[in-house]
Amino acid sequence: MKTGKKWIVCMLCVCAMLTGLLTGCGKKPMTDAEYEEIAKGTAADNAKKVVMTIEKNGKVTEVTLDRLTYYLAYYELEGRLEIEKNAEALKTFYGENADLWALPASGSSMTTAQAYKEMVRVSILYTELMYSEAVEAGLKLTDERRDALESLTTNFLNNYSAAERARCGMTRDVIYANYERVLLADQFSELATNNVTVDRDEVAKSIDKDQYRVYKVNYLYVSKSNDNEELVKAAGDVANRQKTMQSCYERAQNGEQLETIINDYKDFMYLMPRDITRVTASNYEPDFCNAVFEMKTGEIKLLDTTYGIYVIELLDASEFFGYEDAVDQAVEEEKSRKVKNIYNDIEKNYTIKTTDGWDEINMGTILQEKK
Repeated sequence: MKTGKKWIVCMLCVCAMLTGLLTGCGKKPMTDAEYEEIAKGTAADNAKKVVMTIEKNGKVTEVTLDRLTYYLAYYELEGRLEIEKNAEALKTFYGENADLWALPASGSSMTTAQAYKEMVRVSILYTELMYSEAVEAGLKLTDERRDALESLTTNFLNNYSAAERARCGMTRDVIYANYERVLLADQFSELATNNVTVDRDEVAKSIDKDQYRVYKVNYLYVSKSNDNEELVKAAGDVANRQKTMQSCYERAQNGEQLETIINDYKDFMYLMPRDITRVTASNYEPDFCNAVFEMKTGEIKLLDTTYGIYVIELLDASEFFGYEDAVDQAVEEEKSRKVKNIYNDIEKNYTIKTTDGWDEINMGTILQEKK
């Protein structure tokens, strides 16, 4: 072959290689079917890995990693979304390359990863114990719950990409089985706590209704500050303001309305209506609030405080705001306490142990590799 032809052939080969590289002749993107095969393999491996044992009356149940798939995926996604929401601020404070899962969790001594792993532990333990009790009692899923399994499984799977499902072994069969346990556990829990009642009247006695009493007041007010030149010019010194407010108080005592009195002092005095409860008292000057709480409806009071001088009229104190809501909340809290006690009594019957497999779980790496 002539040299010229050899050169042309070599150039064509080089061009072909470059074309292949530029057009992505490397590894093809995986298909959903291929990801599904990986997910099945991971799920099979997870089914062999014991992460926890629960024992009752000599019967030991091994909790394998595949039973945690639902909770691991759910809480990791929840944690990731929370981190992404605050990522910009976190990176500004901790640095661009900070491991955000390793940062302290809000209101906790644990890291974010540890906090979400604890949520998984509490959740799976609740499910496994309630499920175990349900099986022991011979309980079966209701038709309504059984009918919901397919849609619940589908909706859950749709929250994750094929790659994420492959990574954590999230097959349809695994999530369906997870939901079967979750629903039966919830069904047993409902039956166990169905008869929990709370006496609302008794709970109400524990709440100070007066804390929610609404004190409707009108008051005239002038500041005692001398920092504002316009105020000093219009109202005079503090002693003069005290005399003025004394005069206003006497006029009000004689039956004149505060709305009328203010017309003579609009250049430096304020007329304010307020609704105050003891719950919201921290938003106001303490001496002012304490004075209001001691007043009787229709009473007028002159009050001289550190910050200013008031002429206060209590219009009404017969209504309550937020009291019924406070009672409702207290009832729910008492009911939750009783339900928790039922769960605690059940848990006392079990010996619970985690394994090395549990220690290997690292939130933040379940669905994807850490960057």
